[in-house]
Amino acid sequence: MADAAAVRRWLEGGAAGVKRVRDRLDAINVFPVADSDTGTNLYLTLREGNRAVGKLPAGATHAEVVAAFAQGSLLGARGNSGVITGAYLSGFLRAVDSAGGLAEVDGAGLAGALEAAADAAYGAVGAPVEGTILTVARSAATAARGAAASGATTGGTAVATVVGARAALTRTQAELRQAREAGVVDAGAAGLVVMLEALAAELAGPDALAGFGEVEWSTGAPPAPAAPEPHARGGGFEVMFVCVSRGDLRSHLTTRLEALGESVAVTGSHGLWHAHVHTQRPGDAVRVAMLTGARKVVVRGLDDHAMDASTVVALTTCPGLAEALAEAGSCVVVFPAPDDVPRKDLKRAVRDAVGASGVVVAGNPTLLAAAKRLADKRRGPALTVIDAAHEAHVVAAMAAASLATPGESVAERMADAVARTVVVDTTEGDLDDDVDMLISRRTEVVTVIVGRGVDPAVAGRVRLSVASVAPGADVAVYEGDQLSPAIAVGVEDAAP
Repeated sequence: MADAAAVRRWLEGGAAGVKRVRDRLDAINVFPVADSDTGTNLYLTLREGNRAVGKLPAGATHAEVVAAFAQGSLLGARGNSGVITGAYLSGFLRAVDSAGGLAEVDGAGLAGALEAAADAAYGAVGAPVEGTILTVARSAATAARGAAASGATTGGTAVATVVGARAALTRTQAELRQAREAGVVDAGAAGLVVMLEALAAELAGPDALAGFGEVEWSTGAPPAPAAPEPHARGGGFEVMFVCVSRGDLRSHLTTRLEALGESVAVTGSHGLWHAHVHTQRPGDAVRVAMLTGARKVVVRGLDDHAMDASTVVALTTCPGLAEALAEAGSCVVVFPAPDDVPRKDLKRAVRDAVGASGVVVAGNPTLLAAAKRLADKRRGPALTVIDAAHEAHVVAAMAAASLATPGESVAERMADAVARTVVVDTTEGDLDDDVDMLISRRTEVVTVIVGRGVDPAVAGRVRLSVASVAPGADVAVYEGDQLSPAIAVGVEDAAP
């Protein structure tokens, strides 16, 4: 039975190393989108993998540690860089485990594991781009194979791996246009080098790299930014989802998502699949996710939608609302069936979506409870949870948030809109009576969210009722595609 102590130390040390340089990695993030989150995404992905390992008993086997980290990092993967790194590390760990464990692997076995990791990283990406983390992964493996073939020890092979990776990292500035124009190396590639440096420290000792020069990540102040370029095929939103399948979904999902956008990454482990795409058609990407039976979908804007210093998170059971809520400026997390998801997974999803600080509005009592549990136990910046648990409240809150002016409290504006909105869950047969009971001359907005299998044309009846009582009111109809209720209605009165 292979000893797991070494692999635990490396995974923890690598995550700690990425955490130390997290802000620096964010600062040089220019590819595929200059959204300053590569360091954060890498760290959060590694953190979730280590958290899964941390739940194992001290005597867990090497194989159990490998499986836990692979599953945890896949479930917690953030962004394109997180998905690729998760695939890379899972491929490496599986190969190392097959070779007897990290503490026992020889130079040739280490080189083989690094080659398997590079293959896994390339396999996770629909359209590989050189001058990125992928190039560094391949160069590191090539350097390791050369060292092992020359008879190097495991430690010597690990050191050669870092030397090769650092050389490739330096070249990313010339190979990748965005990095060249910004005067930086690729951020994802730099993060991988940090992980490989931690590997060398574990296998060859903490001072093994002391005599080798490090790589400068920036050549100085980058040039003034040019006007932003439109993305070639996608770019407006980032969509990520996790689904369960014992079959191989990589080719199917890659093909479907590449038709919708770019920066496609798909990776799987132990029956779980994580997919990522940048797209201007987030609704279509969510529909792809739903066809796979996805249990969680995250949609966030790639542009700066910040309405204040906080992140606004919308939790919903309605896949069809995701695009509209994301366009209003929120990070959207869709749980089609939240009661079927473990509480810890719900809380983790909210925590990852919020980040440092934020405001959360939920469209379901189970989702609201998850947000409140997180807020009650949260340390650091406060998490504001809007007192709402209905999908129509989410729509009203996000509409209000999108109209907030600089300096205005987004949370207060959202809460006010919710307080002025009465809601009801209804059916096609009861729709007319329920709406008639709620509307009045003070009605300003009526929101109708139709569920799966319900004809959106039923909203025409709502428009007639509203026009006769409050002719100036707006009627907004959404195909929510929710499993329940059949129809959700919200009626918002004008402010006093």
